[in-house]
Amino acid sequence: MVHVIPEVNPQKLPAAHGRSTGLTLVGDVGGTNCRLALAERTPTGAIELHHSERYAVAEFKTFNDVVATYLEANNIEPKQGAFAFAGPKFDDEIRMTNLKWIVSEDELRRKFGLETAVVLNDFVAMANGATVIPDDGFDTLIPGKVDYTKPVAVLGPGTGMGLSCILPGKPVRIIPTEGGHTAFAPGDAMERDVLSYWSSRLSFVSAEALLSGPGLVRLHTAICAIMDSPDNSLTAAEIVGAAELDKGSVARVTVNSFCSMLGGFAGNVAVTQGASGGVVVGGGVSRHIAKFIQGSEFVSRFRDRGPGSWYVKDIPVRLIQANFVPLYGAAAMVLND
Repeated sequence: MVHVIPEVNPQKLPAAHGRSTGLTLVGDVGGTNCRLALAERTPTGAIELHHSERYAVAEFKTFNDVVATYLEANNIEPKQGAFAFAGPKFDDEIRMTNLKWIVSEDELRRKFGLETAVVLNDFVAMANGATVIPDDGFDTLIPGKVDYTKPVAVLGPGTGMGLSCILPGKPVRIIPTEGGHTAFAPGDAMERDVLSYWSSRLSFVSAEALLSGPGLVRLHTAICAIMDSPDNSLTAAEIVGAAELDKGSVARVTVNSFCSMLGGFAGNVAVTQGASGGVVVGGGVSRHIAKFIQGSEFVSRFRDRGPGSWYVKDIPVRLIQANFVPLYGAAAMVLND
């Protein structure tokens, strides 16, 4: 049985005698969940989303199965679509990093009768959405105004670690990367012990291996071993919940370490991408651990670049709190102003 996970705006299409047509379908597909919605541009130029639904990808063999389920449930025949995936794009095809799905624009057009179909990296969509959401859609981690006339990095932990770069111009250009697969760089003795722990168990310890939802679980496992504490095999959500309840818990140590490591990774990204205009942090995990960031070493780890510290000292960092940003970013790819 397919389970539809309720979203915050579970609107229903009005009853109709036939299928609704002429619509734009947008999607955000990660390694755990797939979100689909309908998008339209209002007379004021804003993009509105309707009928958002979320599905567990583990319950489907292909992305086409998810789309077919959504279209049938809502009785619609869209004319165009734009879909963001956690993986790199080659020609007209996306190959997902943490899921054995391959999706092509040509197949989507043929399968669902779309006039236009666009597939793109999820952090291209995230970055595109970040340029249009209002200021109240962000939390400030390091003060300053993000300047899109300069390069801006967009990163975020979810099932994996996404990373892209916004280059200035009219319109801006967005460069997708697979930077989450760079090697993990420890910043203190605890993290060196974590790296040692996982180096004996993984063939390669990437940033994503520890800075992601599954990475939070790996980090907790390693810290339990280092601190000689029982590992209760907690999920990522349970680790965050335990950290909230007990300041002295291994879970709190884990989440604080995660936040500090995220700051270090963001600082590495800022200097390697030349992101003098700012760094934007997104991803589902970031929102869940946001309340712990200011109490961690996120800022100091971001700014401590040795002789290069001067370069990042004035770079602002913001965290996306708005909902559905990749969906807005994907919609903007096909909806004309």
